[in-house]
Amino acid sequence: MLKLLSATPSPFARKVRVALLEKTIPFELITINPWDVSTDIEAYNPLAKIPVLIIENNDALYESSFILEWLELEYPNPTLISLKPSEYKKMKQIQVLTDGICDAFILLFFEQLRDTDRQSRPWIERQLKKIYNAMSLLNSMVPAVGFCVGDRFSIADISVVSAVDYLSLRFEAYKWQDQFKNLEQLTNRLSSRQSFLDTVPTAQEIDQSII
Repeated sequence: MLKLLSATPSPFARKVRVALLEKTIPFELITINPWDVSTDIEAYNPLAKIPVLIIENNDALYESSFILEWLELEYPNPTLISLKPSEYKKMKQIQVLTDGICDAFILLFFEQLRDTDRQSRPWIERQLKKIYNAMSLLNSMVPAVGFCVGDRFSIADISVVSAVDYLSLRFEAYKWQDQFKNLEQLTNRLSSRQSFLDTVPTAQEIDQSII
């Protein structure tokens, strides 16, 4: 059986969890805290990041985009990645934008955990601008009705919901719903899917010694 190393707030791990559930692939969920210094994540991923998917012979796959592509090749039904050129391009654009939003927010999140006098305002503003620009473009790309790409649920939908739910969890002061109505409507439409209900993100403690 596949094993997935995951963390409860991680949007990257959530994408893989949702894909596994949508494809009804049996897997063992192993929840860890990658920011806990006692966690030996490096035994599975030298980059010390999650998610990690452990397959046969204890072989480990990491980086959510790669894991999702591997799952699509090994378990093609139901498909979550359109191979139509125009749809594939849009799907990958959405995936890159949502990953960028999450990366920028993680940098912002940890900067704001530092003592106020040690924080860099230009650095904070830079991350906020990345998030706003990407959210604005995403909002123009997703339809007011239906799915992100084509007429079926895909990796694009998983990516968007995982990213904006992560913002809602970790950055409550950022009222993205007030600015990006298409994203809000899309998230409201999709959040009732069982795969999303089963993977609602929750916070984990951060070891202050790493800040």
